[in-house]
Amino acid sequence: MKQHIIPIFIPYSGCPHRCIFCNQNKIAGENIYFNTETIRKTIDNRLSLSSVSYWLSAIGSRQVAFYGGSFTAIPLERQESLLSSVLPYLNNRVIDSIRLSTRPDSITVENLALLKRYKVKTVELGVQSMDNSVLSVSERGHSAAEVRSSCKLLKSHGFEVGIQIMPGLPGDTFESSLYTADEVIKLKPDFVRIYPAVVIKNTGLADLYLSGSFKPLSLGDAVRLAKNLLVRFEVNNIPVIRIGLQPTSSLLEKDVILDGPFHPAFRQLVESAIAYEMMRYAIYRSQKLKHGSFFIPSIELSNFIGQKREVIKKIESEFDIKVDVKPDSRLKPGEFDFDNSLKKIHIKRKEVLKEFLSSTAANYAITGNRNF
Repeated sequence: MKQHIIPIFIPYSGCPHRCIFCNQNKIAGENIYFNTETIRKTIDNRLSLSSVSYWLSAIGSRQVAFYGGSFTAIPLERQESLLSSVLPYLNNRVIDSIRLSTRPDSITVENLALLKRYKVKTVELGVQSMDNSVLSVSERGHSAAEVRSSCKLLKSHGFEVGIQIMPGLPGDTFESSLYTADEVIKLKPDFVRIYPAVVIKNTGLADLYLSGSFKPLSLGDAVRLAKNLLVRFEVNNIPVIRIGLQPTSSLLEKDVILDGPFHPAFRQLVESAIAYEMMRYAIYRSQKLKHGSFFIPSIELSNFIGQKREVIKKIESEFDIKVDVKPDSRLKPGEFDFDNSLKKIHIKRKEVLKEFLSSTAANYAITGNRNF
């Protein structure tokens, strides 16, 4: 179901300390909303961009989202003040519910009771890794065990749970990132976000980078890793609602990102990497050919072509064939047809992903010794 989100950024609010990778003002933007009046203005301004009648009739849920800080680590009275600012919109049914982000070690039964009273539906946990050594080096201040217990507590109280992970932190490897994904899958979250670590100025990670003690993932390695993570989650029916940091104006300022796999269209790079695997799968199932046509749902066409036609070029070079990629509005997302002149093959994304996950290439991915 589609969700319509009004974001409210509260950078660092409630955070007991700053994690090694974090500069929330640059990640979320410079605007900070600390009081009920500015929160209401934010909601009103967002609603004015689209008429209230549209919001009331739109298919899907309408949520106000508190992002950027550790909401449940804020004093309870302050939490209630922030939540109460949304109450008139909840009572008028302009807004359906609230979502918020927080730390795994800041979930209590008392706090959850407060969230329930104010129709908080979704709680996103900043997990980052399920490897305790990575968590320690990143100065997260919580353990993997606390992730498991908080997730269990949230689910037992009926909350929708999201989990954010950050591959590529100090001490992380391809293997430990895949381990994190497998452990997260066991928790059965309702959705996941994947944020490959980038080096942002005025952070502990920037200090390590500038001293030569830390080297972030290259863009290519981050795309390959994110591809493997996405495959794991998707095969296990866990939606990945975002891959890569949102390219805010603050983040795009000169010299804010010192290094790392940031790209304004990072998810498309990952989706194109998966499209490439799907096209290879179709060709391998065909007889030897010199030409083939791929028919793709219009909405996914750019993923199969790739930026600067990269996917098509790789396929043509690898198989020494000429391929066409054409839109077909009759096809549903997640499926495509391949016509090699002799026969037409219908391919479903999930079948390919399951095959990829069990393939030799996926097994090699654990070692990081191969371009998987």
